[in-house]
Amino acid sequence: QQGDKIQDALIKKIERQRVIVERNGELELITFEEGEKKSTKKRGSSKDGEQDDSGVEKTGRNKYTIDQAVLDEMLKNPEKLTTQIRASQKKKNGEVLGYRLSGIRRKSVFYKLGIKNGDVVHSVNGRPLTSMKEAMDAYKTLQNSKNFTFELTRRRKRRTHEYEVR
Repeated sequence: QQGDKIQDALIKKIERQRVIVERNGELELITFEEGEKKSTKKRGSSKDGEQDDSGVEKTGRNKYTIDQAVLDEMLKNPEKLTTQIRASQKKKNGEVLGYRLSGIRRKSVFYKLGIKNGDVVHSVNGRPLTSMKEAMDAYKTLQNSKNFTFELTRRRKRRTHEYEVR
């Protein structure tokens, strides 16, 4: 039950297949799986309002909500992120335009956030990503954000992805 202690952790939230606990002042996400599940969703399809147990929900065209605990987990360990996504500078005429993303797996949180292999992210919250320092500064702004945006190019088309943290 919410508020109960398990070993050295305090239960903050209980959901269908996951529990959010606080341990040493940090939130942790514990997930549970119900055996093998067969998805009836067609490959590559994504419907607005689609909810799964990842803590991410697509709410509209290029609009998503993400649970605060999921975002906190992503941001507390940047080294772990490098195992889930790769970023390389995208340059034109020697000028850095942003970062091309690759290595994104279908079940990763990045995929669920609408990020796809080959996307070039130009800015986060309006902050341009033209150097590693600017990329790290933009990354830090996510820690206290309740809303954030990614400006990106996919297949030569510029788009903005909007995220609400709940």
